[in-house]
Amino acid sequence: MWQIEFQDVGMRFGARQIFAGLTQTIKGGSITAVTGANGSGKSTCLRLAGHLLRPTAGQVVVTQDGQELRRAALRQALGMVTPELRFYPRFTARENMAFLLGLRGQSLDDAAYAASLARVGLQPEAVAHTYTGEFSTGMRQRLKLAVLFLSGADIWLLDEPGANLDAAGRTMVLEAARQAADAGKLVLIATNDAREEAAADATIHL
Repeated sequence: MWQIEFQDVGMRFGARQIFAGLTQTIKGGSITAVTGANGSGKSTCLRLAGHLLRPTAGQVVVTQDGQELRRAALRQALGMVTPELRFYPRFTARENMAFLLGLRGQSLDDAAYAASLARVGLQPEAVAHTYTGEFSTGMRQRLKLAVLFLSGADIWLLDEPGANLDAAGRTMVLEAARQAADAGKLVLIATNDAREEAAADATIHL
């Protein structure tokens, strides 16, 4: 089982204390939502979970079946959808996907490419010759999700995954998150969306 354990974690940036004393265990096979007001540290919590930040107090331990994961092994297990994820604007959807998956040592074949785009509501033939810099924000969000679905990651860190999506897109996100959790993956969502919070099995309020 995948597990992320926050052990009396505190985080500050300069003189500003974001949160302190966070002790929580997040387990695979479930969806956990991180909620709170803007600036409360939701995105920071996700970055700490993925070891992209180091806490100023306490520690964050990620394990698989009781064995701690670090560095390359942890990076291989992680899949992230965040506002900070950017595509090369002069690459097509396929070129961006192939590049990002290639960083994980994965190749992208025609069938997987077409299926992943269809899953997120993008038509391969419609975007085949369009640079992602010309995509709408909603299309780019769907493309981020397509990369996540193909990544094979077992830990999903999703920062406002329904942002810029229509109702059908938000439903697709929730269905995918539930399928991932049912398959044993660990899904952690930073959100202020009531539907995403309601779909979670557990909630961390910051």
